[in-house]
Amino acid sequence: MKKFRKMTAALVAAAMTAGLAGCSGSSGSSSSSSSGSAGELVFVDWGGTNTDARIEAIVKPFEEETGIKVTVVTPSDYAKLISMVENNTTEWDVMNCDAYWGVYAGEKGYLEPMDYNVITTKIDEEVQLEYVMGAEIYTSVIAYNTDKYNADTAPSDWAEFFDTENYPGKRAVWQYPVTVLEAALLADGVPMDELYPLDLDRAFAKLDTIKDSIVWWTKGAEPSQMLSTGEADYALAWSGRIATARDEGSPVDMTYNGGIMIAAGWVVPKNAPNLENAMKFIEYASEAKSQYEFSVRIPYGSTNPEAVALMDDDLKHELGQSSEQLANEIYLDNTYWAENLAEVEERFNAWLVA
Repeated sequence: MKKFRKMTAALVAAAMTAGLAGCSGSSGSSSSSSSGSAGELVFVDWGGTNTDARIEAIVKPFEEETGIKVTVVTPSDYAKLISMVENNTTEWDVMNCDAYWGVYAGEKGYLEPMDYNVITTKIDEEVQLEYVMGAEIYTSVIAYNTDKYNADTAPSDWAEFFDTENYPGKRAVWQYPVTVLEAALLADGVPMDELYPLDLDRAFAKLDTIKDSIVWWTKGAEPSQMLSTGEADYALAWSGRIATARDEGSPVDMTYNGGIMIAAGWVVPKNAPNLENAMKFIEYASEAKSQYEFSVRIPYGSTNPEAVALMDDDLKHELGQSSEQLANEIYLDNTYWAENLAEVEERFNAWLVA
């Protein structure tokens, strides 16, 4: 099985949801080979091996080619960005975040719009948005314990994942509505192209059918641990976490069939001090070579189809980005979640304790 070229031995996931950040790291700066005469910028990322890969694939080459000095700060912090903007003390220029949070923050006035005169690279239209430029993809997938199951005997789609009669056992599920409600509706027969707006009554009714079989997780590392120890038989999990655990020897695997792709994206805080350089950085980071170099270092998919075209077949398959896999996956609707997250999360939390 193909191994990813990782920067360190263990993956620290790029936490993709406010309040659930699983990464940690300290502020620092990458080295620059130039005199810095072209200016500078401050880039904020999640930390860990995600940022290690980003520095090698994008930050260092960007500095070398442009002469712009990049200071890398970790971790991404939604509340801090908002506070900076509200107090007119913005120090950051570019931040990596959940794309749906970026849509929300942009509509609330906390972000600069993308300058598509500078950012000319075309990526997947679902994640090339007014205030967000999609950076990478992680996917909610069906994972399973390979000591008990294989690709033929584990659930192969969300309908089977929700079928407790033919697939008995515990399901590890994210304790958060994003992608969980989509999975429930897909299991109930809703076509991918008719998912949004989510039919919440139908989704929660479907979740009721497996509620007694769920063990909940809140951090990206937990599903692979639950599967490995036997606490869960199957899991709704993040693809990058499962891929890394599998490559490090854990008895886990996954299918991308029905995968729900979540994009992380680049955003620029309102009144960023180095606005022009921020847009140059996002353009560079979005180019096919940059995204490809990132994906070969850490198991996150690319939002740029030209980057996917650079991948060999093994890597495409590992990332869920072969044409056959993509035909059975769907992007999360960032606008829907930006507009409805607070209301849906409140209902989800009430359902948890009902």
